[in-house]
Amino acid sequence: MTAFKRLLAKSSKTPDAPRGAETLSGHTANVMAAAQTLLDETADIQLSAVCLPGTMWKERFCQAVLFAAFCHDLGKANDQFQNMVRQERKQKQAIRHEALSLLIIQETPLKEWLSATLEEPEDLPFLLWAAAGHHRKFPPDEPAAGTGIRLSLFLEHGDFQRTLSVGKKWLGLNDSPALTNLTWRLIGPTTPYQLLIRAKRKAAAFWASCNDEKRRFLAAVKACLIAADVAGSALPKEGEKISGWIRKALDQKPTPSQLQKIVDERLKGIPLRPFQEALGKTTTRVVLAQAGCGSGKTLGAYVWAARRAPGKRLFFSYPTTGTATEGFRDYLIDPTLNTQLVHSRAAVDLELLGVDDEGDQVNPLDALEAWSTSITSCTVDTVLGLTQNQRRGLYAWPAFVNAAFVFDEIHAYDERLFSSLLRFLLNCRGVPCLLMTASLPQSRFDALKEILSSIGESLEIISGPTDLETLPRYQRLISDNPWGVVEQSFRDNEKILWVANTVGRALSLADEASGRGFQPLVYHSRFRYEDRVRQHGRIIAAFDENKKEPVLAIATQVAEMSLDLSADLLVTDLAPVPSLIQRLGRLNRRSTPKNSKTPKPFLIIEPDTTAPYKSQEEPDPFATSRLWLEHLGMGSISQSDLAQTWSALDEGGQQRPLDSAWIDGGFETTPRHLRESVPGLTVLLQEDATAVERGEIDPVRLRIPMTKPNGLDWKKWPQVAFAKVPPPEYINYDPERGARWNR
Repeated sequence: MTAFKRLLAKSSKTPDAPRGAETLSGHTANVMAAAQTLLDETADIQLSAVCLPGTMWKERFCQAVLFAAFCHDLGKANDQFQNMVRQERKQKQAIRHEALSLLIIQETPLKEWLSATLEEPEDLPFLLWAAAGHHRKFPPDEPAAGTGIRLSLFLEHGDFQRTLSVGKKWLGLNDSPALTNLTWRLIGPTTPYQLLIRAKRKAAAFWASCNDEKRRFLAAVKACLIAADVAGSALPKEGEKISGWIRKALDQKPTPSQLQKIVDERLKGIPLRPFQEALGKTTTRVVLAQAGCGSGKTLGAYVWAARRAPGKRLFFSYPTTGTATEGFRDYLIDPTLNTQLVHSRAAVDLELLGVDDEGDQVNPLDALEAWSTSITSCTVDTVLGLTQNQRRGLYAWPAFVNAAFVFDEIHAYDERLFSSLLRFLLNCRGVPCLLMTASLPQSRFDALKEILSSIGESLEIISGPTDLETLPRYQRLISDNPWGVVEQSFRDNEKILWVANTVGRALSLADEASGRGFQPLVYHSRFRYEDRVRQHGRIIAAFDENKKEPVLAIATQVAEMSLDLSADLLVTDLAPVPSLIQRLGRLNRRSTPKNSKTPKPFLIIEPDTTAPYKSQEEPDPFATSRLWLEHLGMGSISQSDLAQTWSALDEGGQQRPLDSAWIDGGFETTPRHLRESVPGLTVLLQEDATAVERGEIDPVRLRIPMTKPNGLDWKKWPQVAFAKVPPPEYINYDPERGARWNR
């Protein structure tokens, strides 16, 4: 058996004389310290978040988390892992260390040693599954060829024995049993993988007998352990005392006065609207605010948070990165507030907004940013990712349990995302939630009410201001000459927004507009990110009401939520009803009862394709839209008309909550998709790829999301920073028009 002077938990520059936190025993002690602090600070509210009474569950919960923290990395005491962290092994490991942790306990006297002190014998599977799943890759795949024929476990090693002593001290165990080194063959009928298959069969039978409370119990144990492991791994690199940092971080919450300050600065002396006041007086855990675009829902959300969730941190969740950034820009850019913008492109957006993020995006503590942030503006994936075992949601668990949540634009969620929202409301039933929308299909109303009713709760609905909701804003225009309408509107010095369903169609329209003498502003998803942000700013500036020049902007559906502008004319492709309602929200947006404007015209164009909306489930995605338009008629239309007509026509099937990997996974801890996947390809232009390889620029600024090109073998293209680099002759790029494939 290969001899290692020390057993490492992570790589070290001096593997024979590592720092304490780099050793198996040192890392285990750090994770247990983090786990104990999390339990001291949040055990009660963790259990409350998943609606488990502390009197019945707290002792079991604390014991299971600490035992799992002790067990989670025991499997690192094997030759393949030790060679890997020393850069002496290039092949994949045959069996990942977390799976070996489970097997070491199940197949050695350690099982009896641990079980003897458990309050409930059935808790052993829970703590083993939590320990085995702490990297979200459990159970492992079958070992690939070339990963070796045997695996050696160093259970007699001094560092392994010191790790057992850590467990004995923290858990109050008796002396550990005598152990011998093991060698497991990786081929044949009794390999570690075969042992895992047998364990999975037994686990399935046990899991089937577990009630809903036990399933929520395991989910909370897993999330707490994962958070403790992240803290125990990251914090020592900063020279922080783990317990002190955690306590200080979790103490960061917005005060009611800070939230009220956000409200007051937006109001500028104007009184709250009655529906905003009503949001602050709600009494149920889950509230639905239904109000049209521009009605002041977001401001009402801060009123709700200040009055209904004092002393809780706030997560403001948006459906897209663009809307999350806009929400941050509009409300949270104040440097005196402890706020954070969280999404995949946040570092670039903060730089472009002129906000100093002090390097937090590359800080080793980045995974823990939510713990120490009072108010977070984020994409909804950050929060609902918890339901599907996605990394950021699990890492943020200690922050979530004492937080309030605002979910904006829930009508824009696809079926998977909305189903995950239902699961969040069902399983995290101890946290207050405000849902916001301009309109919602009846089937989704019913699903929300049903899921809350199943746990003895009700949905409180606050409608938007009647004077705004019933204000005539829009009037449909019929014309077979849309360019003639646009040209007349332009001559009248008006601001025009044209929304196409696809990027290709938007670019074709832009080409035609240029041929007609316009200088259109183009906005869609296929820009380098920094160019897209720049283009977004140009369009917002051009639609400024103080500027009297006419403008034509041509966009795709990305305009539906991210563009906060008010057009005088809307031309749009026919689309599903929720999309049309959102697009109409960009028309005559600033009209109020005190500043009422004549209803503004919108023109609907029947596109020559149903892309991107057609699917097996929706062979004719525009059928209901045509009927909706027919019912709206040709007279003046209000936002209330849009929503009520849609609700009356909705014949959608009953919405069922999606399976949750976090709650339903049991033995398995693997992530699942949160949104309905759309096949695509991320690319870098060749000159940008060169700059990225040289380390001259962040690739996030330059990546371009594209559709997969037909007829091109893109899989063979080189890859840089997780993006394909197409040959220059295959792609055309203009910073003001975006990218398109050369046909």
